[in-house]
Amino acid sequence: MSGLSELTNRGSYALAPELVLTPEGALSDMVVQVRDGEIVQVGPRGLVAAGTAVVDLPERAIVPGFIDAHTHLGQAFGKAITGGEPAQIWRRIWTPMEGSYDAETVYVSAKWMFLEALRGGFTGIVNFAVLDGEKAAALHQAATDVGIRLVSATGAALPVDGTRQPSPCDIAKAIDGALKQAEAHIATCKGQPLITPSLCVPAVQSAPGEMLRALSDYAAAQGVMFQIHTNEHHVEVHWSVCTHGKRPLEYFADHGAVGPHTLHHHCTLVTDREIEILRETGSAVSYNPLASAWKGDRIAPALGFAARGVRFGIGTDSTRSDALRLLESAETAQRFSQGMQNADFSCGAAWTWIDAATRGSADAAGLGEVTGQIAPGQRADFLVLDRRQPEVTPSWDFEWELVRLYNRDQIEAVVVDGRCVMAQSRPVGWDAEDFLKTNRKRARDAVGAAPIIRCHGRSADFRNR
Repeated sequence: MSGLSELTNRGSYALAPELVLTPEGALSDMVVQVRDGEIVQVGPRGLVAAGTAVVDLPERAIVPGFIDAHTHLGQAFGKAITGGEPAQIWRRIWTPMEGSYDAETVYVSAKWMFLEALRGGFTGIVNFAVLDGEKAAALHQAATDVGIRLVSATGAALPVDGTRQPSPCDIAKAIDGALKQAEAHIATCKGQPLITPSLCVPAVQSAPGEMLRALSDYAAAQGVMFQIHTNEHHVEVHWSVCTHGKRPLEYFADHGAVGPHTLHHHCTLVTDREIEILRETGSAVSYNPLASAWKGDRIAPALGFAARGVRFGIGTDSTRSDALRLLESAETAQRFSQGMQNADFSCGAAWTWIDAATRGSADAAGLGEVTGQIAPGQRADFLVLDRRQPEVTPSWDFEWELVRLYNRDQIEAVVVDGRCVMAQSRPVGWDAEDFLKTNRKRARDAVGAAPIIRCHGRSADFRNR
């Protein structure tokens, strides 16, 4: 494995692991051939193009890289601050913290989280943020420097849940500014092969219906994704019903913010009727199980999404950038919330959660034709896993083992766009230890300077209560 980074720098190579996880399942005696960053062949050794050397990877598995369908790259420095906090931490912690960043801090925070993500087996990230051009450029530079695939967002927010309501003039001006920023953002992302643009509005309390429609329609016309937090908190749903007489997703549907180009984050509080809205409109969802556990939200009905054909991926929501533990959380959350109540011992089976975290997340992110599978025509985004460890030996069911038993330390290599960017938990081409050491003070200062309001306090303060 020591020479994999040098091997993947070649224009063409072929790898023969013990097992390959394909859309048809886990297959043995297969070779994955890559040319110019694209998977061109997955099949028996005899089908490898003449002149291409095959490198054997005994006792290893190649699996698709995981895609984090929802995260906030500005939240690297303060994750443990949220421990024990009541809901609506975005108002008291995340928005104040991220709002205090300059462009350099945006760069450092993003690179910090990219490092965590690659170590955890993520080859792609869907970021949610309303960024100006300078901060977006810093974010893009971080992604380029580490070599990860990124869906980058910009958008607009015009709060409508305060005492002062925006006037028609305010709304028109905000929409005009948002569309100009969107146009510039999309243009900036062009020519950057690993970066895909998207637009966003934070939530139902963050924009009037006219702005939702304008940005959603513009995104659809430009062929980019429109993101929004949907039906996540009780406060949000209650406010929407009291203000609009409709639940958030119903309100979004009335204002054009649904459809195949939309990605709705969380959807923890959706009714059967709202699940049908998602299905009928082809809208996608990010299922974020750890966010439910850590923030006290209800668990999204992901088994219901799967059974009814709602497109969905799996995201971290900036909780823990470990794809293998996220798989376990996704299955476990459904088992506790639905499976055990109905004596459903399969609870979607392992493949449901693997599929959702790979090609499901890719599809939800608008990258379904680009990544998410080990298949010809896809970009070569994959992991090489060590199968020799006692937790997974002997192997009886690779997919269940992947969901429940594999650990981050078994990720020997992470390949993005055909190039090895992480080997043995260390990034290729830059010094992670020096980066962390250099920026540790910046991280502390960024949190210390932000107007954060913490309700619960440190765990140690409650030890004797």
